[in-house]
Amino acid sequence: MSALPQSSCELGIIEIAQEITAIGRTIGLPMIATCADISSARPVTIGDNTPVATLFEFANDAHEYWLQSDLALGNAIITIIRWTAEPFYYDRGTIGGWRPLRIAPELEREKDRMTLSIRGAIVAPIHLPGGVVGGVVWATDEPHGRVPDIFDKHAARLHVLALRFISACNAAMYGEPSIRSYRLTRREVQCLKLAAAGKTDEEISIILDVSIPTVRFHLKKAGCKLGENGRMRIVHHAAALGFVSMRLQ
Repeated sequence: MSALPQSSCELGIIEIAQEITAIGRTIGLPMIATCADISSARPVTIGDNTPVATLFEFANDAHEYWLQSDLALGNAIITIIRWTAEPFYYDRGTIGGWRPLRIAPELEREKDRMTLSIRGAIVAPIHLPGGVVGGVVWATDEPHGRVPDIFDKHAARLHVLALRFISACNAAMYGEPSIRSYRLTRREVQCLKLAAAGKTDEEISIILDVSIPTVRFHLKKAGCKLGENGRMRIVHHAAALGFVSMRLQ
């Protein structure tokens, strides 16, 4: 292991990692895997470029999974993480959670082949502001049989630990966010919502009964307030802050 990091942020990561490891051993799921941002091929590092993932022990057949740049594109567990913000469990081919998970048949067929040697696991997905998605996995490669019971007792606590850890990792990579107020007008938000729904400027003008230049004016003003240029980035930033939803229904 490389020399310990000096920053308080990195020391915080190590402290939470120790908590994650300790509870994993206590509940019988000692193998830990983490990913702070599934969209990034660059792993979080501390100290002199030591990957955070190396703070934990994971499956022997994982082969330094944090260096696999395409892992997030094919792994079944990560696919589910994209779709839910609630913890779930994997137990010998069965997936469950606090509420029923509607998993597509093709993913059901793939999940056993794409979960390495894992026999049981509890997964805590983390969705942070800005569209960042990460997660922590507590797992075992031994036949277990009690994973659903462990999930019922400990999922909430595991989820909080995962939230603290992934948040700390992202703060170490990108810095703490600067929290500020964006005072968008009602009309600006209306235009953003319709733009997020895929409407063109002409369609928005018809729906709101305003001119096309007026629609563009409101979108540009919203972009200036959000500090963004370009329709896609403006809408994405507005969605990340909760001004609009990207849901189509």
